[in-house]
Amino acid sequence: MYKQYPILIEQPSKKTEAWGIIVPDMPGCFSAADNEDDILRNAREAVALYLENVTELPEASSLEQAFKKAGKKYQVAFIDVDISAFEGPKKRINITLPESLLEQIDRANNNRSAFLAEAAREKLAHAH
Repeated sequence: MYKQYPILIEQPSKKTEAWGIIVPDMPGCFSAADNEDDILRNAREAVALYLENVTELPEASSLEQAFKKAGKKYQVAFIDVDISAFEGPKKRINITLPESLLEQIDRANNNRSAFLAEAAREKLAHAH
């Protein structure tokens, strides 16, 4: 399961030689990169370290919210973060669904568990 988080990027200035990276949805999560090619990788590493130490995944800002946070000082980019490792252990359950619904799920996706988990995440995200 991937979630997109915005990052704010500050270009090097006369005072600094590195690109500054801030993850606004994760307080205190930041990094730097010596060149443009390392920005996204370093941002993902910072996010992974941040997520190892939290009990709840932060909500991701929308593009509009990210631009508001960026102001004129930063450029906005988004990184894909695999959050499945931070959701906790998996648990087997026994559920009952109509056969026709199972057939539709199987046609849409070859992994029932992944499909149902994603559907549940989407439903919960819209419930807030």
